[in-house]
Amino acid sequence: MHYENTKEQLEAELAELRHQLEEATDTIEAIRTGMVDALVVQGVSGHQVYTLKSADRTFRVLIEKMQQGAITLNSSGVILYCNSYFADMCGITLDEIIGRHFDEFIGGYTAEKLSLVLSSEGLRDYKTRELLTTNSGKEMPVQLSFTNLDMEDGTALSIICTDLTQQIEAQNKAADLTAKTEMIKRKDEFISIASHELKTPMTSLKAYLQLISRYSNDNIPDQFTMLIAKASGSLNKLEILVNDLLDVSKIQAGKLNFSKTKVEVSSLVRICVENAGYMFPDFKLIFDAEGDFFVLGNQERLEQVVMNMISNAVKYSPENLNAFIKIFAEGSMVRIAVTDYGIGMTELQLEKIFDRFYRVDEASVMAGGLGMGLYICEEIVKSHEGKMGVTSNFGQGSTFYVLLPLIS
Repeated sequence: MHYENTKEQLEAELAELRHQLEEATDTIEAIRTGMVDALVVQGVSGHQVYTLKSADRTFRVLIEKMQQGAITLNSSGVILYCNSYFADMCGITLDEIIGRHFDEFIGGYTAEKLSLVLSSEGLRDYKTRELLTTNSGKEMPVQLSFTNLDMEDGTALSIICTDLTQQIEAQNKAADLTAKTEMIKRKDEFISIASHELKTPMTSLKAYLQLISRYSNDNIPDQFTMLIAKASGSLNKLEILVNDLLDVSKIQAGKLNFSKTKVEVSSLVRICVENAGYMFPDFKLIFDAEGDFFVLGNQERLEQVVMNMISNAVKYSPENLNAFIKIFAEGSMVRIAVTDYGIGMTELQLEKIFDRFYRVDEASVMAGGLGMGLYICEEIVKSHEGKMGVTSNFGQGSTFYVLLPLIS
């Protein structure tokens, strides 16, 4: 019986010791993290209040919540304190970092160098950029802000460590964007200058060919007549390209201006269909207009848009030589739609089809041009307060359409 009482007493004492140990551990953790400002201790002469000399709960909470690393070093470079953020930056726990040398994380900060920082007046409160080596071996760009702390037991060093990774990435992206913008600007300037330089000799060549073609056929061999016709055709293609380049440069400069008058859409499209019949005699265009529709626009520019849609229908329909052109009212707008049954487009191609210099390259189609036509057409339609769009199914065909505001 006496043995049982002794065992119970030992178990009770052991439980009490465990409880006291847990309380002591919690107290030490609370002191370390600044959760308490003072301790009440029961002594021989009663309860006594001990105010913690370094306790400043608000300050400690602020340091722990900072999105920057906070470190305190002694004169030898040993880490006396750091917040959780700096430990996370290093990729290790707080327990693993306290007591280690700062030089292990940011190379070069030996005791000698830190001694200079602590002693030199010129190095007080200064900032520098360094590389922090994380536990995984990765280097992180950081900014270090140093401040000397005068302590009772000597001078210590306070460091704020800021991760510069996102800032540097943003700066690099901004620099890349600036470089690309400058490159695009120079390219646009080149296009504008080159287009104007090509325009003058091209106009002269066209005039010379027209003069030659006026000679009596009796005086010109048949072979020469054929060559003149081919030269004129090639020159017309070159003229279209140069005009497109000029239009692009005007769009980029915000100078694509033109006069507008009252235009009847059905008549305009009918003219385009007739012209396309001469240009593409093997292609069948079926035209259907549900009435007469008037818009405020530029006749020449709108014809350019319609001819481009017809030309694309022909170009990308190598096998099915049919296209439908339909005009009808859609609310307060008039819709001009050109439907072909050609190669169609993928989702990715649809996303880029109105981009400058974009071309749909397919092995089954030998498409010429520089990929400027639809880009220019969309800008022309926007200048008419309208909208240009496309629907397509790959391998089945496409429908390009234009919506223009009606006038009474």
